[in-house]
Order: sequence, then C-alpha cells, then structure tokens
Amino acid sequence: MVWEMVLVLLILVLIVFVILLIPVVLELKRTLSKLSNLTDTLNKDLPEILDNVRDISKNTNQTSEKLNNVVSDVADFEKKISSEIKEPALEAAATVAGLMQGIQTFVTYFVKRKK
Repeated sequence: MVWEMVLVLLILVLIVFVILLIPVVLELKRTLSKLSNLTDTLNKDLPEILDNVRDISKNTNQTSEKLNNVVSDVADFEKKISSEIKEPALEAAATVAGLMQGIQTFVTYFVKRKK
C-alpha cells in the first residue's frame, strides 16, 4: 500500500512538473524561432556590412596616407622657408645692428666734438 501511495504521489509530482514545464518549452521554442530569424537576417545582411566596413577602412587608410604626405610636404616646405629666410634675416639684423652702432658712434663723436 505504501508503494502505491508513493507511486501515485510521484506521478502527481511528475504531472505538475510537466505542466509547469510546458510554458518554459513554449518560450524556448519562440526564442529559438527568433534566433533562427536573426541568423537568417545576419546571413543576408552581414556580407554587405562587411564590404562597407572594408571600403571605409580602405578609404580611411588612403586618407591617412594622403594626410601624412601633406604633413611631410608642409614640414619640408617649412624647413626650406626657414633655411632660405632665417639666414638672410639674421644677416640683415646683424647689418642693421652694425649700422646702428656705427651711427651711434658717429653721433657720439660729433656730440663730443661740439662740446
């Protein structure tokens, strides 16, 4: 008699468990269906997206190379201007300084001579 009661109780527990499991199984089925749709969509759209990413990457690399070339050209131009202008400007400044010193000496000589 005890075995029969245990068996009936076990069957009741199993029935309750199965009843509680039905919504979980149905939700799992819906989730798997959505996941399948998502993978189908990704399989269709992903190649286009990857092509676009490759194009963007290629364009970015080309733009970076062009910018590096421009920056290099600007740096070379700045060095050239600096070497062509700096030297003459320093010479001109030295000449003007020497001229100013000569004028100062000349003026000092005449001022002392008048006194």
